[in-house]
Amino acid sequence: MAEEINFLDLATLSKIGPDTVVEKYGALINSSFFDASNILGTLKLKGLIDFSTIFPGQNGIKITDSGKQLLDEAAAKSSDKFDELDFAIISHLSSSKRTLQELTGAVNLRPRDLALHIFKLVQQQYASYTIRNGNLDITLTEKGFLQAKAGMPKPEPSPEQQSAAAAQQMESSQSEQNTATSSMGGGTAQPNQATEAMQGMMQDTVMPSRSNKKIAVAAVVIVIIVIALLALRSYGYFMAI
Repeated sequence: MAEEINFLDLATLSKIGPDTVVEKYGALINSSFFDASNILGTLKLKGLIDFSTIFPGQNGIKITDSGKQLLDEAAAKSSDKFDELDFAIISHLSSSKRTLQELTGAVNLRPRDLALHIFKLVQQQYASYTIRNGNLDITLTEKGFLQAKAGMPKPEPSPEQQSAAAAQQMESSQSEQNTATSSMGGGTAQPNQATEAMQGMMQDTVMPSRSNKKIAVAAVVIVIIVIALLALRSYGYFMAI
């Protein structure tokens, strides 16, 4: 009996709260009292709910342990990552397969497994559903439509792959730094050459100044010698007188 559970059962079961009664259940699923009674009867046959009759008064609805287990399983499944089966479902929904019967025939999946995946897509806002007069209609949301057009998302890398990518990036950065350092080291030759050229120019400038100084000293010495000779000559002239 559990294998016959479908998404209509899961969707209508999730509408039942602690204070839900048979007489008002139709308003919760946009259905008449007759259609709501048929749905509740199906849930009762599948062991998902039970009734508590109080006379005179309204008839309460109680979710059984099997029903609670189904709801817990659906809630746990809704947190799973988007997978290929989810993509197949929204792809069929994008091709106008909107009823549960059409979708079941398209994916060829057990009704219970399909129900859990549709519930997951609804919770993750890839799809939505409406119930009216006991009939279920499933449609894509904008998020689901865009995902169906974009294709299956790429899987996230594992921690090992992330570590390897980080190590490769660090190695690449280190290699770039080494290349930049080598380039800067090769460029220092030009400033060194310029410095050597400047030093040569300074030496060339200093050397002529030293030569000029020697010439000036020699000239002064010559002048002094000439003055001395003239003085001696003048002294000899006066002595002759």
